[in-house]
Amino acid sequence: MIIIDDQLSRIVLGGDRPGVLASDELATTWSFQYRLVRALIDDRIDGRLSRGAAASLRATAAAPPPRVLRVLDPRAVTQRAAELAIADRLNLLFAELLASAQHHGATIALSEGNIGRTWPGLMEQHGIPFEVLP
Repeated sequence: MIIIDDQLSRIVLGGDRPGVLASDELATTWSFQYRLVRALIDDRIDGRLSRGAAASLRATAAAPPPRVLRVLDPRAVTQRAAELAIADRLNLLFAELLASAQHHGATIALSEGNIGRTWPGLMEQHGIPFEVLP
């Protein structure tokens, strides 16, 4: 399993599976799905997630087909995410991502624009394989 961020989810839900994403089950966290859906439905925003989004993409992002993109249930990782947030001073988005990768034995793939400055070191520290995609 590869857990992807909101930007890569938008690409995948639009019908493309670039590079490393072509050969594995893809999933995203609830937080990343929420960020994508919010960006797509807020007509006041014109950012890289919302720009040029068709109505069909909005509907697909809100309820992605599991064979294309699985949305991980956060309840299974809530306690671990809280522990990581306390120990490593993480925000909810990254704590859920790390806890989900640990729980599912998954790789993380992130778009360049979504990587926090401390994220690569923390993923390495916690033994989580990760990829950065342009």
